[in-house]
Amino acid sequence: MKKDLPSEIIADILLRLPLESVATCKCVCKPWLDVIETDDFVTSHLSKSAPALAVSMPTEYSNWFNVFKLEDEPEHEHEHVPITKFDFPQASTIQGSVDGLLLLKNPFIDHLYICNPVTREFVELRGLRTLPRGDCYGFGVGKISGQHKVVYLNPKSGCHVYTLETGYPWRRVEAALSFDNYYNFCFSSAGVYFNGNLHWLVSNGRTSLYICCFDVETECFSTFSTPVESFMGKLHTLGDCLSFCDIEPHGDGNVIWLLKECESGEKCWREVHAISRKESYYGIDLYDSFQLIQVYRNGDMLILWDEKLFIYYSNEERTTREIGLFGKMDDDCYYINCITLTPSFLSLKRNLGMENVMSF
Repeated sequence: MKKDLPSEIIADILLRLPLESVATCKCVCKPWLDVIETDDFVTSHLSKSAPALAVSMPTEYSNWFNVFKLEDEPEHEHEHVPITKFDFPQASTIQGSVDGLLLLKNPFIDHLYICNPVTREFVELRGLRTLPRGDCYGFGVGKISGQHKVVYLNPKSGCHVYTLETGYPWRRVEAALSFDNYYNFCFSSAGVYFNGNLHWLVSNGRTSLYICCFDVETECFSTFSTPVESFMGKLHTLGDCLSFCDIEPHGDGNVIWLLKECESGEKCWREVHAISRKESYYGIDLYDSFQLIQVYRNGDMLILWDEKLFIYYSNEERTTREIGLFGKMDDDCYYINCITLTPSFLSLKRNLGMENVMSF
């Protein structure tokens, strides 16, 4: 095949294969490996890669991860076979995901790691002195430079950024945001990355609730309002939109809002889904604690409830039921931790030029 076809045709063929098959092709011969490891192939594959779900179920002695495909239409009759699975060598929780990379944090010693589940590479980000309370983290990529940045935010120590491509130590960002006026408490340690910006739900410590927005490219802060004053609300990304899930009781239902661009060009919130609070699961109000993972075309939803169960919500029937698509907690499992992921062959060492990269 190498003798008869130019490398660009070989790359085009390989790009049409499932991710698992491409990973196998890397081991066939060196010419194929060279094609798959080029920057052009990595970029092209990432642009065509289908969404997936990274699921972690840590126990006392292991930290297993599984990466599953996210289908456009729900399937409920059997468990999905993971695209890849691995046991990460450090205790960790997922703090962010971009371009197929995961930002992980060791909850016991506050160490941060970047890993790629497909290439099986990881690196520890050293040199950051964190504080015990109020920490926020984020992981995003600049829309112009394409640089991948990890952001650490704390109301006392300020904002610090680590740029993966440069390998420089953490640097403090003198942000335009006044922390005293806008940021005293963060309601979620993991920032939501959307459209080149990281978002956190924060409070000024009094009565106001804001969304703190950090432009990854310019490293400037801004704030804008939530659709309702709900201190139990959650931020997520749904497709190409930023969403706000209002899980505090307001009337008979909980509401999901999407951030849209109005005719004037300004951002505005639009209510798109209302979930009846009359429904419950095992006698517990489902909507007091849930992570919205996916909304299907018919309005049905895939939900992680209370970091314990995967739930399918039927919009037409207004019912919920447990599903085993992505596995269940064992008796020794602490919780379920998950995030949407776009699988890629982006190499920490080869493509990003990072040092001290390890394999697992």
